[in-house]
Amino acid sequence: MPTPDHTLIAVDWGSTNLRARLVCDGQLVATASSADGIRHRNGRDYDDILADLCGAWKEAHPEARVLMSGMIGSREGWQEAPYAPAPAGVADLAARLIRVTSRHFGRIEIVPGVRWDDPDTGLTDVMRGEETQIAGLLPDLPSAGAVVCLPGTHSKWVLCHAGRIERFRTWFTGEAFDLLTRGSLIAGSGAPADPACGAFARGIDLSATGGGLLHHLFLGRTEMLTGRVAPDDLRSLISGVLIGHEIREAVPFTGGLPIYLAGDSPAAVATASALQIFAIPHHAVPGESQLAGLLAIAGAG
Repeated sequence: MPTPDHTLIAVDWGSTNLRARLVCDGQLVATASSADGIRHRNGRDYDDILADLCGAWKEAHPEARVLMSGMIGSREGWQEAPYAPAPAGVADLAARLIRVTSRHFGRIEIVPGVRWDDPDTGLTDVMRGEETQIAGLLPDLPSAGAVVCLPGTHSKWVLCHAGRIERFRTWFTGEAFDLLTRGSLIAGSGAPADPACGAFARGIDLSATGGGLLHHLFLGRTEMLTGRVAPDDLRSLISGVLIGHEIREAVPFTGGLPIYLAGDSPAAVATASALQIFAIPHHAVPGESQLAGLLAIAGAG
């Protein structure tokens, strides 16, 4: 429910970064960020980390509500927020907020992630943090159904219908790229991947050939040895291979629904380039939606 001064401290606390926004009467009035993701706290107290970043906001607005989303609610975070089962909408997320006691902030609420158990395969997929991004996008999606693609470390393709997250799948694309291009046989020269590079399109093409992903990744080595791809372009090739496989596997999952590509991160730019190479229509949704999602959840809770 709204706080007496209608003030919200909205926190996006992920694995590698921490962002906080101060919203008063619906207006963003201050922002703060740090590299103190949950993987980087080095044993420091979560309460103290947050107070160092934005404790002054709470002092200035004693009745401000504090709402957090992201990996801070994971098993490794401040306190685990159990997953909400899909289908899940904004009201479902708000109903499953967990509350933790803070020395500096009084009470803090954490948004749950979402879990989808595929009835056909018996497999389980989860998201934590992305559900809040989706919550910020839901009002602008067609109620008849759409698929939101959230590229990144763990790329999500999320089928949404009638204002709810219905089902989704995750691809290990971004993390695989990071690991493979840091010291492996196909790391190349270290030059950054460029989706406008011809090697990126070559990687997309390789993903369509026989042999499977592991074979296609090794072809990065032979493409370089034969001179078809320069060492400086090898990361672009590997990016194309990985994103090519992701899209080829994700498109059947979409069921022909319109695709909304969220964000303008490097991963989103690369995915947009791949979709264009595939000639797959999509709607670009630039910017970030985390704050809009936190505001929607706060308003429903």
